Amino acid sequence: MGIPITNPEPTLVAYKKLRYFPITPRLQRLVMSPSTAEHMIWHQSHIAVDGVMVHSSDGEAWKHFNSVHPHFSAEVRNMHLGLCTDGFNPFGSFAASYSCWPVILTVYNLPPGMCMRPKLVLLSTVKPDPSSPG
Repeated sequence: MGIPITNPEPTLVAYKKLRYFPITPRLQRLVMSPSTAEHMIWHQSHIAVDGVMVHSSDGEAWKHFNSVHPHFSAEVRNMHLGLCTDGFNPFGSFAASYSCWPVILTVYNLPPGMCMRPKLVLLSTVKPDPSSPG
């Protein structure tokens, strides 16, 4: 057994810590909840008008994904998730070099009026960073 090596002088540099919030239980609650479960297949059942994009399921990218992955699109209840991130300065000062980067997931199975509601937008991770990623 060796002696553990420790730093004799503590440093004042903060550790970078990625905060992760599990999304699986929240996605399960969406499917189990009576108020949202009936809307989880809306993207398949709505009638699309040619030339009018009401929902992302009307777009070419969604149709291309379904043609490339027919095994995924065969099951209507499979979830389509959108991921977005944007940094902000939590201290409100542009002089401070600290920033914070939340990663947010949106469930695109729901109708347009529901998928952007704050209670249905999922915060999955928060990445604190002393400088912006670039």
